[in-house]
Amino acid sequence: MTHVPLGLRDYLPQDIQQRETIIKKMADVVKQSGYQRIITPTIERFDLVRTGLGTLSNQCIMFFDGGGSRLVLRPDHTTAIARISSSRLSHELPIKLFYHDSVFRKDPVLGETEIYQFGFEHIGSLSIFDELKMIHMVSKICDAVGLKDYQIHLAHPEILRQYGDDQLNALRQGNLIPFNELPRIGQSELASEFEYLGQLYSKSNLNELDNVYINLGLYKDPAYYNGVYFDVVSSAYGKVLGSGGRYDSVLNSFDLNANAFGFAFRLHYLERALDQQ
Repeated sequence: MTHVPLGLRDYLPQDIQQRETIIKKMADVVKQSGYQRIITPTIERFDLVRTGLGTLSNQCIMFFDGGGSRLVLRPDHTTAIARISSSRLSHELPIKLFYHDSVFRKDPVLGETEIYQFGFEHIGSLSIFDELKMIHMVSKICDAVGLKDYQIHLAHPEILRQYGDDQLNALRQGNLIPFNELPRIGQSELASEFEYLGQLYSKSNLNELDNVYINLGLYKDPAYYNGVYFDVVSSAYGKVLGSGGRYDSVLNSFDLNANAFGFAFRLHYLERALDQQ
């Protein structure tokens, strides 16, 4: 048998050349905004990162060291960066960090075990304008790598308050059957129906980005995301290319009283989307 394990793939020289070109373009954008690269360990102690992982802890690939401690292959960069920020960088806040490395997860739905990400985190005291800068930076990255067919879909936990338990459970599972009609997608007029999203639009030039939408059907775990969250999607490729948002609660789980906003692209999906243009 010559096949690699399920969820893994080989990368040939031409694949690496494409990836390195994309990463350089992405890194150039974030460096212009003051982000510095960080590398976190491929292996983490589960007991140290568990509280910051939320439901992602169920997807960890675990094993034991010689002393019987539970270890995990890095399931997430954000949690590792939160751990480092609380233990070694708390006196340097605010900080802007970026990374491009693999994470490892058990994902029976998508069939992905190793996911190569390019992501960035802004940790410290954040304003609504910092969130807007992140959204604009994501758009600049998409433009820099030559992605033409993309949309940015925004949401906020305040949207979820209008739904009952059955509807929330349905959104969590990606099932829209309990809804009488599809959740609305719109721009400034739809944003004005909500307090924070209304502020986001009123204080910004988001209207200049005609591919940014409020999506009332976009669900992410409110125990993890406590503010604005968003996806980059490609309608032609049919995949979510990246996700991110405000996650103060992850820092709080490491006893760091600070704000955080981050985003991560799945590079394999981004590469396939570029190939299909």
